[in-house]
This record gives sequence, structure tokens and C-alpha cells, in this order.
Amino acid sequence: ACTSAITTTLDSAGYVGLYTSITVGADGLPLISYYDDTNYDLKAAHCQDVSCTGATLTTLDSAGIVGQFTSITIGADGLPLISYYGGTDDDYGLKVAHCASPFCVPYFRRR
Repeated sequence: ACTSAITTTLDSAGYVGLYTSITVGADGLPLISYYDDTNYDLKAAHCQDVSCTGATLTTLDSAGIVGQFTSITIGADGLPLISYYGGTDDDYGLKVAHCASPFCVPYFRRR
């Protein structure tokens, strides 16, 4: 049983954090996909350490009402894949985001 835990708020800009999914990235750090209900967007949080005491936040899809019911995994190419629901106007359905970097950020800095 978990008797103690470290909790950290990663994103609190509005009503965010719905439909979360988590995996461990190629760098050994957590990567979380989630829905931003304030802006109707699919977002990702790449943790800065194994305890996830901070994260780089990225909006991955903002075209319409997108990002509900996320599920994330790491593909055979080492890059994150996120399935989710959403769309625009009358074009709703299953969508997938294939991240261009291992961290789902448009750019990253190596230490």
C-alpha cells in the first residue's frame, strides 16, 4: 500500500487535467497526455525529473474541441503516440498524435 506520496500541480491554468494517461519516455521520465477543458485542447506534460516535480507543457492539438479520452504509449520508433477523441464542427472521431520528438515538445535542450 502507498503510505506516502509526493504530489505536485503541473498545470492549473483553467480547468485542465481531464482524461489523463501516463507512460515513461525514452529518457526514463514520465510523459502525461491530458485534456484542457478550458481551451478544448490536447496537451502533454513532459516531467523534468522522475518524481515529476515540474514539467514542460505543450499543446499538441487545438483544432476544435480535441483531446478527450487520451491514451499514450511509446511507439517502436521511440516516439510518443497519443490516441484521443475530438474534431471540428461535424467531423468528430478518433484521432492520433505522433510526437516529432521523444518529449512531445517542439524543441528540447540536452543537458
